[in-house]
Amino acid sequence: MAGSKKDKRIRQKEVPKGKSIAQGGDPEQYYSQNPAWTFANSDQEMWPFTQEHIGELIWDEILPRIKALESQTWNEILVRDKKLNHSINVEELSKIAQDRLANRFIEAESLISLRVTGNHRIYGYMTGRVFNILWYDDDHGDNKTCVCRSHLKHT
Repeated sequence: MAGSKKDKRIRQKEVPKGKSIAQGGDPEQYYSQNPAWTFANSDQEMWPFTQEHIGELIWDEILPRIKALESQTWNEILVRDKKLNHSINVEELSKIAQDRLANRFIEAESLISLRVTGNHRIYGYMTGRVFNILWYDDDHGDNKTCVCRSHLKHT
């Protein structure tokens, strides 16, 4: 009969060389940090950050709001002001938004909605403290054209 499997040991010739683990420490440390923004992954087809879609709102609404958020921490933005800014499970997004995420190979469990004004929202996802801006929805509400439908209460 062959030797016992208990006696077998895995031997490693050397310790693999390479960089340390990219993500270490407290995964929620970004809550104490101020936000940073990137438009590199913004969608240019649906709810885009383009002149045709946004126009002068970039100067009148969006940049002033983003600048104001930069003076806060993510804890203040997402916890203290969670009625205005909050995460949304991908399943709650419109079918169009879910399809756009799939087409762009963005695998996320949830997106974050940042309120700009009453019915204007910025949607994106977090990478550390960096908010990856995807969409600017200027028609948020109880309709079929928005990123995430908001059903009106008592109707």
